[in-house]
Amino acid sequence: MDKTTEIGLIVLAVLGIVAWIGGGRKWAFRALLAALVLLGIGAAGLLLYSYWADRDAARRAQKVHECAVAKVANPKCTEAPEDSLFPKGSLICPLYTLSDNSTPQQEQEAVATAEQECRGEMNLREKSLHEQISQYKQEHGIAETSSKLGTKECAAKVRSFYPHVYDDLDDATLTKKLLAKYPDYCDTRVPGGWVEDVQGIR
Repeated sequence: MDKTTEIGLIVLAVLGIVAWIGGGRKWAFRALLAALVLLGIGAAGLLLYSYWADRDAARRAQKVHECAVAKVANPKCTEAPEDSLFPKGSLICPLYTLSDNSTPQQEQEAVATAEQECRGEMNLREKSLHEQISQYKQEHGIAETSSKLGTKECAAKVRSFYPHVYDDLDDATLTKKLLAKYPDYCDTRVPGGWVEDVQGIR
């Protein structure tokens, strides 16, 4: 018998004794009956919650698996960036990409890797609206135009307003530190185009 059951029985016993002393056997019976009804309702609620939670988890697991199978069956490879170390025209494929003669173990590992990616994609509650829109564009092949200035342009923008203040930082470091504190500074869609005070970004 676990502690929860023991505590429940003790509470019922104390309640029955108090009701007996206060109003006799009739009140003791009523108090115990009411307590049992409440316990029954609580237990039923917990069972229903557990049932729906398990059902929701099973449904989500099924969706994740179906998503992973679709990714493994049709992996999306992209061209390597021009400034990368890969040869020009090379394709970069996901880790779960399989060859035609892959083994069952390799297939299982590929699906498991793809499932991790699918879980991240399905957890939209933790994603910003911008990330959700970007994901939709990627999934539907819609070209996404960047609204951010490049590293050099962003750094040049800062230096133009604060000449020689950040000469000890290279463009990449300056931009990284700047955007960590002022994410919208180099966003071309922001009215005004710049943040007045960017001191203390080191």
